[in-house]
Amino acid sequence: MFAPYRVAAVVQKEAQELIRNWMSFLLAIIAPLILYFLFAFGMPLEVKNIPMAVLDEDRSPDSRRLIESFACAKVFQIKQTIDRFDEIDAIIRRGDIRLCVVIPPRFGENLQKGIPQKIVGYVDGTFPLQAQMSSGYLEGTVARFSDRVLGQFFLKNLGPSYGAGTGLPVSTFVSPWFNPTFRSEDFIVPGVIAIILIFLPPTVAALSLAREKETGSILNMFCSPITKTEYILGKAIPYIAITYFNFLVFFALTILVFKVPMRGSWPLLLSVSFLYVVVVIGLGLFVAVLVKTQIAAILITCVVNMIPSFMFSGFMLPVLCMDESGKQTAYALSPTHYISFIRKLMLKGVGLEYLWQEIATLFGMALFFYVTSIVLFKKRLE
Repeated sequence: MFAPYRVAAVVQKEAQELIRNWMSFLLAIIAPLILYFLFAFGMPLEVKNIPMAVLDEDRSPDSRRLIESFACAKVFQIKQTIDRFDEIDAIIRRGDIRLCVVIPPRFGENLQKGIPQKIVGYVDGTFPLQAQMSSGYLEGTVARFSDRVLGQFFLKNLGPSYGAGTGLPVSTFVSPWFNPTFRSEDFIVPGVIAIILIFLPPTVAALSLAREKETGSILNMFCSPITKTEYILGKAIPYIAITYFNFLVFFALTILVFKVPMRGSWPLLLSVSFLYVVVVIGLGLFVAVLVKTQIAAILITCVVNMIPSFMFSGFMLPVLCMDESGKQTAYALSPTHYISFIRKLMLKGVGLEYLWQEIATLFGMALFFYVTSIVLFKKRLE
């Protein structure tokens, strides 16, 4: 028969072992905090301060205005201007410059005559993501400059009645919802919480059970009247408490340091985050039930849990953009559902009617891990 006092005894024993083993304590408390800051500060999606060189073969007022457009774009840093075309290869090979823009001769004169001009940009492609974004920023800056030139042309030829020189006859206005300034922190940092919680806590929980198997101290449990359910729950509770404390610290830092908005329900966030923590620790215990050594627990947790969670959970690439095999892998991972939940709740402020699928999936995963762990755990010598 289930006895809460026996669960409390296991919890007390596990807490004392954590206090005695300061390395495990640091791994459970300090290491996730360090990883949180490393991920949050070190993984911005924006490309800023792109080092840039300019070869102005025209040196006209129009070419200088185009160069000023790059300087005012806030994403470029004009590091140097060059005088000869053959200098481009050397500066890009050195790695000092990621982008070099060439303004052709007679650029301003041809613009005044209405002759289309072509601006050439040479991009360092050794960093593909940065190269793609640099190309996009370059095209956007030149497009805005062209819009102003065309607006001045229409204003000059059609008079003030043409929309005060607004530019193209048809223009586009994009209205971004939920993240109007396109801050990468609003996208990255909530996902960092899910990724950090799935990295170390399952490993620490798995090690706690695997260590007892490897050292033989689990024999004390075999000789006691404690049931499998009481033992598994007693092992889980201390790590659930520590991991949930980590979550509260991460969430406070997300709001106070990184200024990520919280537009949804606080009770819903706290309760579902606790459910996610329960899933995370259950995963670690599930792995530990299947193995006999600590090294096996670490390897399986890393290979089966950490790497797929980082690559397929939607942390960096939206799940909807993956192929079918990637989507199937993603939906089998608990961070996928929690990342979807926390981003929708914090950024969009949606309610339970939009989040029930993620919550139900996490609840099902929690039941699977704990029930399966209890069923597979053998309270006897093999």
